[in-house]
This record gives sequence, C-alpha cells and structure tokens, in this order.
Amino acid sequence: MTLRQARWLMLVVPASLYLVSWFHRVAPAVVAADLMRAFSIGASALGNLAAIYPYVFAAMALVAGSLADTLGPRWTIALGGATMGAGAALFGAAPTFDVAFAGRLLVGLGASVLLIAWLSLASAWFRPDEFATVSGWTQAVGNAGALVAASPLALLVEAVGWRHTFVLIGALTLLLAAAAAGFIRDRPEALGLPPVNPAESARARLTLAEVLRGVPGVVTNRRTWPPILAAGGVYTTLITFLGLWGVPYLTQVYDLGRVEAATIVSMLAVGMGVGSPLVGWLSDRWLGRRRLPMVGFAAIYALCWVPLALGDLRLPAALLAPFFLLMGLASSGLILLWSCVREVNDPQCVGIAVGFCNVPIFLGFALLQWLTGAILDARWTGLVAAGVRLYPPAAYQAAFVVCLALSAGAFAAALMVTETRCRNVWQSVAR
Repeated sequence: MTLRQARWLMLVVPASLYLVSWFHRVAPAVVAADLMRAFSIGASALGNLAAIYPYVFAAMALVAGSLADTLGPRWTIALGGATMGAGAALFGAAPTFDVAFAGRLLVGLGASVLLIAWLSLASAWFRPDEFATVSGWTQAVGNAGALVAASPLALLVEAVGWRHTFVLIGALTLLLAAAAAGFIRDRPEALGLPPVNPAESARARLTLAEVLRGVPGVVTNRRTWPPILAAGGVYTTLITFLGLWGVPYLTQVYDLGRVEAATIVSMLAVGMGVGSPLVGWLSDRWLGRRRLPMVGFAAIYALCWVPLALGDLRLPAALLAPFFLLMGLASSGLILLWSCVREVNDPQCVGIAVGFCNVPIFLGFALLQWLTGAILDARWTGLVAAGVRLYPPAAYQAAFVVCLALSAGAFAAALMVTETRCRNVWQSVAR
C-alpha cells in the first residue's frame, strides 16, 4: 500500500463514523413530532433530550483528548463507534422516555471521541499546512451526515417508523466500528511507510499523567479562548436550528410538510459542507491566514440571523432555500477553530488542545437547546394538533433573538483571534 492510498483510508474509515455522529446530532429536528407524541413531552423536555448529546461532549472533551493521546486514535474511534451504535439501537427500542434518554446518552458518549481522535490521526498522516484543509473535509463529511438526517431520514421514518430507523442505524454503526478497528493505524510507520511528520512520529505516546499535566497550559492560555468563543457562537446557534427547531419552525410558521421542511433546512448542511473545505483551502493555501477568513465568515453568519429574529423581515418561502445555503456557507468559518487553537498551544498536547475546544462549545450548545425550548414553552398559547404543541411565530422569534446575540458575539471574538500565519507559534508567544 502506498502512502497516498493509506492516507485516503485514514480519512474514509473515520469519516463513515463521523458522518453517523452528525446524523445523530441533527436527527431530533426531523423526528421531533414523533418523539413528542411517543413520550407525551413538550419543547422543554425535547430540548433536554437533544441537549444530552452536547452535555456529554462537554463532559468528555478532555477525556476524549486524553484517549487520543494515550490509547491512540485507532482504538478510540473503534470503541466510540461501538458505543454510539449500541446507544442508537437502544434509543429506537426505548419503551419509555427515560430509556430513550439513556440511549441518547450512549450515542453522545460514543460520538464525543470521534472528531478529536480523527484530528489527532490527521496530525500524524498530514502535513501542518494541510491540517486546516483536512479539518474542512471533516466538516464536509459531518454535514453529509446532516443531509442524511434531513430528507432521507424523513422519507425513511415515513416508510418504516422512527423506531425501526434508529435500530437499523445502530446496527450499521456497529459494523463501521469493526471496520475502524481493522483498518485504521495511528501512524504511517505502523504500515511500514515513511513518517509524514517526523516530529509527530518521534513523539512518544504520552501517559495519562503527562497528558493531564498539559491541561492547565491550554486552559490558561489567553490565545486559546477567542477562536473557541468565535466558533462556539456560530456552532451552537447553527446546530440548535439545524438539529432541533428548524423543521418545526418551517412546518408551523410556513405550513410546510415535514419532508419539504427538512429539505429546505438541509441547505444549511449543504452550505457548510461546501464551504468547510473551501475555507480550509483558502486559509492554508491562498491567504496563509487564520483570522481574516474567520472574521469575514462570522460577520456574514451573524447578519443571517436578522430576518429570523425580527418578524418584520421574515423571508418569503421562495427565498428560504438559497438563504439557508448562504447561512451554511457563512458558518463554515468555524472550521478554523482547531487550527487556531492547535497553533497557539504546545504541539505535544494535540489531543488535549483540540479536545478542550469541545468543553465550552458543547456546554453552550446544550444550554442553548434547553433555553430555546424553555422560551418556546413560555410563549406557547395552548394550541395542540395530533398531540404536538404548536408555537406561534413570535415564540420562535424570541428564541432566535438569543441566537442573533450569540452570533454577534462570535464576530466580536473572531476579531481577537491570534494570527498564526498557518504555523505553530506556541514557543514564541509563550516567552
């Protein structure tokens, strides 16, 4: 096997599981009405069910980074996939809301380690000036998962029901986890190939104690925080809409069918899927900069929330698809997060530096899903149809005002990102 062939294998196998993890991230939007009906719950309870996924991500972030640095990417990805598959099957078979909650917990637990391990794998198989591009492709893959969780999921649920759908996804995920264990290798040398990054390959696998000693340096580094806050403001609001309230919003405010609404909302994923590798390429190869593209994309993204939050500017239905495509493209600037954080921290602690990003971002994501659900319930007028609560346009606008404020904060944080010129500056800024 050549190095080129092996590198593709190291992308494709983790990609399959990461795609499934994004599917689970946004699937609640499509089956929201089914879950409300099956378990007799409202928006707040649904928000809590969806939020357990990011809560687990926040709790597991440093653990995931530690696993990537100690156990290694191969087994971290395989075990994460197996846990995610078991959780999906349990979620589909859940007889009660508590069991569904436990299934969702397992899905989040398994999914939480995948991206960090994949990026750690990429640091051994790809050059530093390719890292943002690879990061962009990870998000393109993730958004392919979001697309699968849109119209295809809606059609499959219509055909076989939401329960059978999730059991089937769980079984497929277990097969992919077995493939990860069989094909992934942590470094090129494991396949008898020359190292891509000699410094990375020369680095001995760290013990857990050594990894944990690197945590304070990442957390107290003031240059770590601006890219995290910038990406967090974009990501939390995007996934709250894409993964939870987008489909209910379009079905209840625009009176669209579930499949049509899911198709329109999926334009967010299309936009981000196209934009993410583009942003990575622009940053790595054309601009040679990190802050400039992050600021520009964050500004456009913040503006996209204005017509959603202000009722007087509500978009006509004919413009929804291109609007969400633009919004998704604008959100793709967040993929520079991992490059920005990686390049201002000790290169010996890649897993911890990348993993720490998940703590505040996914904690904010979870809180925002709960908060928006609480706002909707607070403004509910009592209307119910087929066991599902109907929320007025003003309720959605109130929830989206919060998203507008967070996206504006993301733009402000992007202005404070340290410009690294696509190289690690940890030693120079640490002096």
